Amino acid sequence: MGNNVVMARKVRVLGVQINSVIGDKVKNYQKVSTLLRENAWFKPDLIVLPEVFNTGVDHKRFEELAEPVPDQTTMFLSGFAEQFNSYIVGGSFIEKCPDGKFRNASLVFDRTGKIVAKYHKIHMFSYYGSHEGEVVSSGDRAVVVETDFGKLGLSICYDLRFPELYRTLAYAGAEILVCPAAWPYPRYDHWITLNKARAVENLCYMVSVNQCDQVTLSRTNVGQSMIVNPWGEIIASAGSKEGVLMAEIDLDEIERIRKEFP
Repeated sequence: MGNNVVMARKVRVLGVQINSVIGDKVKNYQKVSTLLRENAWFKPDLIVLPEVFNTGVDHKRFEELAEPVPDQTTMFLSGFAEQFNSYIVGGSFIEKCPDGKFRNASLVFDRTGKIVAKYHKIHMFSYYGSHEGEVVSSGDRAVVVETDFGKLGLSICYDLRFPELYRTLAYAGAEILVCPAAWPYPRYDHWITLNKARAVENLCYMVSVNQCDQVTLSRTNVGQSMIVNPWGEIIASAGSKEGVLMAEIDLDEIERIRKEFP
């Protein structure tokens, strides 16, 4: 009887929510480093950071602060992936690409620190005073990456409003949908509603990690990084201040729900 027992696919997820200092990579690395070390006891399988965590949001300085891959930020993330024996979705940062263009890039590192995937944000946000599309070029490819615990589907911030991308990721086998963001307070209700919707309509886990107090976007950024289960329930939240969210999720739950409620 014991030989027929199948171990559940449990995944420990840790999200790091920070208030990025505009233009100061060293201080932002220090913020992330402190929170990761303080919560090393959790032994996460997956670590997720916010959008442009290394520089904050300042579209006028994006070109100045952009980096090629590999460079300073990728080395920082690679080192922590290896040290913590964790996969890291390195939030995102502005990449200076070989073609001379600038793109909002989210990289995935495996447990050895190796880059195993890269996604370029497809949907640019250029409204309400934002000028991302004037500086940053769009990506053109949906990305799903296979890990040793399951498949991750990648997205960044404004992508959250476009369900077609997430359906593409789900059809490609994604079980955990990841969304690093710098989502401001005025659209707080949208942030909550859309995260729940993307989880429910795809019957996936949604892991969305936001910046907080991003004054260049609004006077008070809501933060509220969250993990949403396939039923649309928020099972972990980081609140509105700097800190972490963590949860152990069961990927076998996805298979059960999809069979019961296809």
